[in-house]
Amino acid sequence: MGNQNTSLKNLGIPPLPEGLPSISLTDNSIQVLTKRYVRRGENGEPAETIDEMFWRVAYHVALAEEMYNGQVENTAKDFYQLMSLKLFFPNSPTFTGAGTPLGQLAACFVLPISDDMGKKSTGIFQTLRDAALIQQTGGGNGFSFSRLRPKGTIVKSSSGQATGPVGFLRVYDHAFGEVAQGGSRRGANMATLRIDHPDIEDFICCKTNENSITNFNISVGITDEFMQAVINDTDWDLVYPDLTSPLCKDFDGDADTARRKGLPMKVFKTVRARDLFQKIVEQAHHNGEPGVLFIDQANRYNPVPNLYQLESTNPCGEQWLGPYENCCLGSINLAQHTLEDGSVDWKKLEKTTILATRFLDDVIDMNAYVPAVPQLEIAAHKARRIGLGIMGLADLMFSAGIRYGSETGQEFASQIMEFVRFHSMKTSIQLAKERGSFPAISGSIYDPEKITWEIPQPLKPYTHHWNRPDIDWNEILQGIAKNGIRNAAQTTIAPTGTIATVTGCEGYGCEPAFALAYIRHMNDNGKDVQLSYASPLFEKALLRSGLTAQEISELVDLIMESGTCQNLEKVPQNIRDVFVVSSDISAEEHVRMQAALQAFVDNSLSKTVNFPAGTKPDEVAAAYQLAWELGCKGITVYVTGSREKVVLETRSTAEKKTDTSTQLLPMISVAEKEEEPQIPLWHESKKPRPRALRGFTYRSETPLGRAFITINENGGNQPFEVFINTAKAGSETSAISEAIGRLISFTLRLSSPVEPVRRLGEVEKQLRDIGGGRSLGFGPGRVRSLPDGLAQVLAEYMEERLERITQISNNPVTVPSENSTSRETERVKSPMLKIGDLCPECGQASVINEEGCRKCYSCGYSEC
Repeated sequence: MGNQNTSLKNLGIPPLPEGLPSISLTDNSIQVLTKRYVRRGENGEPAETIDEMFWRVAYHVALAEEMYNGQVENTAKDFYQLMSLKLFFPNSPTFTGAGTPLGQLAACFVLPISDDMGKKSTGIFQTLRDAALIQQTGGGNGFSFSRLRPKGTIVKSSSGQATGPVGFLRVYDHAFGEVAQGGSRRGANMATLRIDHPDIEDFICCKTNENSITNFNISVGITDEFMQAVINDTDWDLVYPDLTSPLCKDFDGDADTARRKGLPMKVFKTVRARDLFQKIVEQAHHNGEPGVLFIDQANRYNPVPNLYQLESTNPCGEQWLGPYENCCLGSINLAQHTLEDGSVDWKKLEKTTILATRFLDDVIDMNAYVPAVPQLEIAAHKARRIGLGIMGLADLMFSAGIRYGSETGQEFASQIMEFVRFHSMKTSIQLAKERGSFPAISGSIYDPEKITWEIPQPLKPYTHHWNRPDIDWNEILQGIAKNGIRNAAQTTIAPTGTIATVTGCEGYGCEPAFALAYIRHMNDNGKDVQLSYASPLFEKALLRSGLTAQEISELVDLIMESGTCQNLEKVPQNIRDVFVVSSDISAEEHVRMQAALQAFVDNSLSKTVNFPAGTKPDEVAAAYQLAWELGCKGITVYVTGSREKVVLETRSTAEKKTDTSTQLLPMISVAEKEEEPQIPLWHESKKPRPRALRGFTYRSETPLGRAFITINENGGNQPFEVFINTAKAGSETSAISEAIGRLISFTLRLSSPVEPVRRLGEVEKQLRDIGGGRSLGFGPGRVRSLPDGLAQVLAEYMEERLERITQISNNPVTVPSENSTSRETERVKSPMLKIGDLCPECGQASVINEEGCRKCYSCGYSEC
C-alpha cells in the first residue's frame, strides 16, 4: 500500500480517506479496470489500487470547487461514492487522465477544415497536425470535409487540380494509422460530407473496400430539403460556391454557408434524389456505412447559433459540436437505481443526476485539454457543454418488467430521460447562480433577455405514471430567466463500452441487452479461461417463476446457442415478453426507442439499429425515413451478416420483423429492381493479431535441412498463423520459408465464411507431394521437398487438433468462478457461440457493432 500512497502523493493527491466504501466488482470488471484505468509505475506494475484510482479521479475533479469557494474534500468524497457505488461513471479519458501529467479528460472533439493548404489555422494540414496531437492523448476527432472544393477543380495558385474531400480523407486516414502505431490505442474519427457536395457519390462508396479507409467512420449530412426531394421524386443539384466569382474570393465555408451569405453557386451535376438516396441505402445495407446525420434537425436544436452552425459530430455520432469543441461525457448507471420490487428509485436517480451534473461541470475546469491546440480550451469554456447520459436502460426495464421496444417501453424510456434532463438542467441553473452562466449565453437559445429555448415534449402523450415525481418545466424557464444556465448543452447518450462492462450492465448505453447468455473469455496468465455468462436478472426471474436450479441451468445452456429465450417454450411467457435481446426487436422498434429518447436529449445519442439477416434495402430506407420523421439527429444501421468483419450472429432467423416497416417509403421502387447478389466479401482486411497466442511447434526433416514449424491458434481453437524457420537468417531458403509462412498466415487471417481450419486443409492439399530436386527418406515418411514436409506437419496438426476438441467435447468441465455476482463458471466445452469479429486484444470472436461503436463481449475491449 505504501507504493500506492507514494504514487498519489507524487500527483498532489492526498491518501484515500478511511471509511469510504470499496467498490464491489466481478473478476472480469477488476481485470478490465486494472488493464485500462489503473496507473502503472516504471516497472509496469500497478502503482495504485482500484479504490485509490477512484479517489484520484474524484479528488482531482473536485479541485475545481476551489475556484468557487467550495469544499474540495467533502465534494471529493461525494464524487468517490458516486463512482464506487457504481451510480455514475465518467468517460474513459477522465479515468486515465485525471490527476496525471497528461491531464486530458475529454473523449471527443470536432475540428474545422478549411479549403486551404497552409495560410489559415484551420487549413487542411494544420488541422491534421492538431488532430494528431489530440489522438496522442487518446481523444477522437470529427471533421466535416464539406468545405473542401470538389475533386478536379482548378487551383488558381498552382494551376493544378484539387484533390477533393475523399482524397484528403485518405491522407488523414493514412496519417492516423501511423499515429496509432506509436500509441496504446487507436483514436476513432468521423468524416462527414454534405449531401449536396459534388463529390458525395464518391464519398458514399469510399469504404466499399474497407482496406482503403480504416481509421474513420463516415456519415452523410442529409438536409430536410433532400429528404423532401426523395419523397417527391425530384432532381437534386450537387453544388459548390462559384470560386471563379470575385464574391467568393475569400470565402471559407460549405454550400449552406454560401447560400446564407447570398454567394453565387455552381451546379456541378444534377441527379435524381432517389437514386442518390438509394446509393446511401445500398452501401449501408452492404456494410453499415455511411451513417446518416440529419443536419437541419441538429441545427434546429443548436444551443449557440450565435457562435456557429453545426456541421459534424464526434466519432460515434452522439455529439454535435462546433469548431474545436469537445464534450466531457458521463453516464448514470440505471441498473443501480431500482427498489426491491424492481421499480425505479426516483429519489436516488434525482440525487445522482444532481451530483453527476456538478461533476461534469467541474471536469470542464480541471481538463488540461491539449496545450499545443489552445483553441480547444477557449471553445470548451465558451459554451461549457456537458454530456450526461445513461447506461443500463435494458437492466432497468428487465427489473421493472417492461419490454424494450414496445409502446410501453418507449414511453418508459422517454420518462426516464425526461427526468434526467429536467434535474440536470435544474442543477445547471443552480450552478449558474453560484458560478455564472456560460460566457456565450448572450444570443444563445438560453439568453435570459430573449429565451428561444422550447420546453421538450414527448412524442406521444403519457399514459403511465410509474410513481414518477411531478416535474414542472416552467420552473426551468423561470430559472433561466432569473439566473441563466451554466451549460449550453446538458445531455448526451454516449457509447459506454468499457464503463458498462466494469459496472456489470447487461445493456450498454440505451441499447437492449445483446444476449441473455454467452461465452466470456479471460486470459489467466496465458491460459484462455472460458466463462459462461448468464443474465443474473433473467435467472432471478426464472427462480421466481418456480423453476429449479437444474431446469434453469439447462435453459441457459440452450440460450448459449442463440442468445435469446424467445424460442424456448419452457421459459414462462411473461418472462419471454420482458427479456428480449437486440435480435428480438424489430428495426421500427429500435428507431422508435431512439426517437423517444432523443425527445429529451439536447445533443444526440449513440445507437445501432440492428436488422436481421435477409433484410432488403427498402427496409433500411424505411428506417431512415422514420428516423427523420420522428426527429432523430442521425441513424446508424447494421444488417446481420452484411459483412464478415463484424458478424453479429446470435440467432438463425429474425422473428420480429414488422410488415409496416417496409411500407414507410413506398415511393422508392427498390422492390421492383431485380435482386442483386450480395457484394463479394473478398476485399475484407485481415484479422488483427492479439498480444498472446497459444501455439504448437513441430520439427520436420526436409531435403533443405531441419525445419521448425509453429502453428498458433486463436479463439475457438482455430489456426491463426504459421511460422517456418529453416537454415540461417538471410539465406534464400530462410526467405522462401518466411514467405510461405506469411502467405499461409494471411490466408488464415482473412475474413471469410470458411473457417480457418478448413482453409488450412486446402493449403495442405496444395502443398502435398510437391517434388523438388531430391527427396529425404523412404515409404510413408518420405519428404519430397520443403513444401511437402510442411504439408505433412499441417496434416499432423489437424489430426491432433481434432483429437483435442473431441476429448474436450466429451469431457466438459465446470468450475465455479469466485467473486462473481452473476452466473459465471469456467467452461472448457466446445463448440461455443460465436458472436462477432475477432478482438484485437483477446483474440476472441466477440466484437460486435453496438451504440455506433465496436466492442468485445469477451474482454471488455472497446474502440470508443
